[in-house]
Amino acid sequence: MIKKILLGLLALVVLLVVIGFFLPGKIDITKSISIQAPAASIFEEINNLEKWQHWDYWNTLDDNMQVTYGDKKEGIGASYSWDGPNVGKGSMTITQSEPDKLVGLDINFTESPAKATYKIESSGENSTLTADFLYDNGLNPIARWIGTFIKPEVEKSFDYGLDKIKSIAEAKPKFSIAITEETVSPVSYISISHTMSPKDHEAVSAQISKMFGELYGVVAKAKVQMAGPPFCLYPSYTEESMDMVCAVPVPANAKLPAKYKIQQTSGGPVVKGIHKGSYHTINGVYTQLDQYIANKKLEINGAPWEVYITDPEEVKDTTQWITEVYYPVKH
Repeated sequence: MIKKILLGLLALVVLLVVIGFFLPGKIDITKSISIQAPAASIFEEINNLEKWQHWDYWNTLDDNMQVTYGDKKEGIGASYSWDGPNVGKGSMTITQSEPDKLVGLDINFTESPAKATYKIESSGENSTLTADFLYDNGLNPIARWIGTFIKPEVEKSFDYGLDKIKSIAEAKPKFSIAITEETVSPVSYISISHTMSPKDHEAVSAQISKMFGELYGVVAKAKVQMAGPPFCLYPSYTEESMDMVCAVPVPANAKLPAKYKIQQTSGGPVVKGIHKGSYHTINGVYTQLDQYIANKKLEINGAPWEVYITDPEEVKDTTQWITEVYYPVKH
């Protein structure tokens, strides 16, 4: 009887192995979803591995899962590993990262890594996010059986994750101006400071014109070439009073009267917004930049400044004036 049972089990194992050779050698899955949000709002959720905890399906399966991040958490080379009683052990590394377009990953949970990609196709506020998963089971029949059981879970994980990313991206604030995160270089400049009420726009404009007029006269008399467009820093601002520093960039070694000491901005990471129109309507840019910084959980690191790209003396149509607004932020 025991011999028959053993022979029966052996026959079953052989049958399963034989069937395994005929099962699919690869797991190849593609899922897409339409999202009413710009590409940047989607890309940042995938390119930053810390954000995966808010939408990744596998995190919902194991409350005791331990996650360990690598030295990088965002962009190419970013990685994390997991270990949990329900999901086992594994790791993931970002191998491709094209801003607002693509994130590619290697996922290791067996001997051979799986490949996953998230592609974004966008037109303004409308985007399509496509997730692809590819795993080669090879010729190992056991791996092919495992792949057969894994595939439905991977499909479920994509459905869950894409829906979550959609809800997160569509809930983000919408901005009517172009906002970017950049790193700027230090700028050498001379300046004049003044404190006044911000309530009278005409008075503010007149004061700015007066200060820039003096600065332009100084560099012209010294025969110094300006090293960029003029700008104003605002070290403090309330509804009643503001400190205003009007500045013109100059070479660091420029020879100027001692009264006009050459200073230098610190440079570093900034959030930049572009305003088109009269200076009287620029407050809306600051409001949107404040919302962006709060949404991104960034920390302001100094006084904001405005760079006046358009010369009002040359372009009289205020609708064509371009002003760049910068907020310095911490890394």
